[in-house]
Amino acid sequence: MIRYTCVNVASNNTNDNILIINTKHYERSTGVRAVSFFADLPDSNAFKGWQIHYAAGPYDLHLAKQFPEKSFYAQHVDPNGYGAYTGKISMEMLIETGIQGSLINHSEFRVSSESIEMAISKARDLNFNIVVCAENLEEVAKFAETGAKLVAYEPPELIGGNISVSTAKPGIIEKAAAICRKNGSRLIVGAGIKTHIDISTSLNLGASGGLVASGVVLASNPSIAITSLINKELT
Repeated sequence: MIRYTCVNVASNNTNDNILIINTKHYERSTGVRAVSFFADLPDSNAFKGWQIHYAAGPYDLHLAKQFPEKSFYAQHVDPNGYGAYTGKISMEMLIETGIQGSLINHSEFRVSSESIEMAISKARDLNFNIVVCAENLEEVAKFAETGAKLVAYEPPELIGGNISVSTAKPGIIEKAAAICRKNGSRLIVGAGIKTHIDISTSLNLGASGGLVASGVVLASNPSIAITSLINKELT
């Protein structure tokens, strides 16, 4: 089997906190506007103790070569390799084009448990960074026990809203973080995350970072929005 190496521009310190910006398919961050959008954002190692990753749509992943100091993730990946797989996105292709990792099973793009398990196994073999999204505590446990290294807890009812998961469900975050630690995984949290308090509360509850979308992408100044999530002084 061919071995692939994923060159990661983010810190190699596995204790770093993690911030993933999911650009989704918003107009301002996609297509012809994507170049100027990403050009203004912080590099992946801009803040000590943090890794910043940008989850871009499939059309915009080519920008990883244009912005080598930024770590790009895909928004979805499939467990298949090269071959007759129309419409699929393979880890091999992503790695060869400089993509650092991928989300999978986001609430807006759910996939089968079988596909998730296959992707987790393949990601481990290829040393690829996969973030498995979970909607509830049961899924967090299932994916962590399956071997996911990074699980993103995002209750769907809070996504895109004004109430953060750290405010609405602190007890579940704490339980989810404990489950992940027990299985050698790390937890990040998303849904309604918009401020430094949202992030710091999640970290205090045992999470390793956040998954943010509209709170950054739709902000009046996305770069400042990212900085303010990490730096208390700017909130």
